[in-house]
Amino acid sequence: MLTRERVFTISKLAFPMGVALSSALVMSLIDLAMVAPLGSHVTAAVGLAVFSQTLLLAFVSGLGPAVQGIVARRRGQGSTEAKCLPLNAGLLMAVVVGAPITIVGYAMAPTFFSWFSKDPAVIETGVAFLRVLYLSTVAAGMSNAFKGHWTGMERPNIHMVIVLFANFMNFAGNYVLITGRFGFPKLGATGAALSTTLSLYIALVVHFVVTWFYYRRDGFLSVKPAKLLLTRVFQLGMPATIQEFFKSAGYIALYWMIGQIGTAELAATNVQVRMTFMLAILSMALGNASATLVSKTVGEGDPEGAAAWGWDAGKLGVIVISLLALPMVIFPRFFLSLFLSDPHTIQIATLPWQLSMGVTGIASLIFIFAYTLVSVGDGNRVALVSLGTQWLFFLPLAWFVGPYLHRGLLEISILQIIYGAIATVLITRLWIQGRWKRIAI
Repeated sequence: MLTRERVFTISKLAFPMGVALSSALVMSLIDLAMVAPLGSHVTAAVGLAVFSQTLLLAFVSGLGPAVQGIVARRRGQGSTEAKCLPLNAGLLMAVVVGAPITIVGYAMAPTFFSWFSKDPAVIETGVAFLRVLYLSTVAAGMSNAFKGHWTGMERPNIHMVIVLFANFMNFAGNYVLITGRFGFPKLGATGAALSTTLSLYIALVVHFVVTWFYYRRDGFLSVKPAKLLLTRVFQLGMPATIQEFFKSAGYIALYWMIGQIGTAELAATNVQVRMTFMLAILSMALGNASATLVSKTVGEGDPEGAAAWGWDAGKLGVIVISLLALPMVIFPRFFLSLFLSDPHTIQIATLPWQLSMGVTGIASLIFIFAYTLVSVGDGNRVALVSLGTQWLFFLPLAWFVGPYLHRGLLEISILQIIYGAIATVLITRLWIQGRWKRIAI
C-alpha cells in the first residue's frame, strides 16, 4: 500500500537523483544557449555533436545501474566484504571501456558529421567541438559508477551536490572560454566543449576526494576487484548500454523520418520530445530509487517486500507525472507557444502534443520498471523488449506511414503511443512474472 511513509522513503532517494539528472540535461542546454550568438551554423553543429556524444556515452551508461544494484544487494545481505568493491570495479570498467571508445569516436567524428550535414562551416565547427567533448567519456563513465555507489548506499544527496557544482563550473568555463575573457583565448564553440569536459573532470576529482573521506577504510581504491566481480558488472551493465545506444539511434532515425515530412513537423516533434524527456527524468529518478530499495530488500531475503517497493514507485510515478502533464493536455497552445512562434507549426503540434502528454503518466512505468529490472540482473529481457518494440515495430511502421505514405505527424504520434503501450505492457509483465527475484548478483 502506498502509505505516507513509503512515499517519503521513495521521494528521499528520488528527489536528489531528479535534480542531478535534470542538471545533466541542463549542462548540454547551457552549451547550446551560450553558443547561439555565434551563428546558426554553430548552433546546428553543437546540436548534432551533443546527440552524437549521447550515442558514445551509451557505452558507459550501464555502469550506474550495475554498481547500484550490487551495492544495494550487498547491503541488504549484510555482506562483510569491502563496501567499495563494486565501485572500484565500475571505475576500472569505465577506463577499460571508455578509453578505446574515445579513440574510435575521435577518429570517426568527421565521418559522423559528413552523414548529417554538407555545410563546410557546420562540419568544421562540429568536428572540433565533438572531438573535445569525446575526451570526457571516461569521466562520464566514472561519474556513472559513483552515481551508482552513492545511490546504492542511499546517499544520493552527495552525487546531486557534485553534479550541481559541475554545472556551475561549466557555466563559468563557457563564460570565460567562448568569447575569451580574463586573458583566456577566444575559442568559440570549442571553448564550450572544453568547458564541459573540464567541468566533468573537476567534478570527478571531487567525487574521488569525497569518497576517499567517507570510505577510505572500506576498500576505496585499495582493494582490487576480482575478475568475477568485473564480469558481473559488465553483464549487468551491458543490457542498459545496448538499450541506451539503440534508443538514442532510434530517435535520430525518427528525426530523419519526420524531417522528410516537413520542417514544421520536425520542429513540433523536437519540442514534444524535449518535454517528454523532461517528464521522463522524474520517471528515471523514481527508477533509481526503486532499484536501490528493491535490490536491498531482495538481499534481505524478502522478495515480496521488494516487489512492493517497485509497485509503490510505479504508482507514485503514474500519479505524479499524470498530474504534471494534465495542464499541458488542457492548455496545449499555451505551452507550445513557449517554444514555437509559427501558428501553422503550433496547429500541427497541438493534437499530437495532447496525445503524447496524456499518456506520459502510464508510460513512466517503462522507465521505472526497466531501470529496476536492469539493476537486479534481468536486463537482457528488458533490452529485448526495448529493441523489439522500437526497431522491429515502431520505426518500420513510422517510415511506412511517414516518408512512404506521406502521412503527417498525427499518424506517427498515434503509432508512437501504440508502441509505448505495447512496451509498457511487456515491461510490466516482466516485473509481474518475478523472475528477477531469483537472480543472484
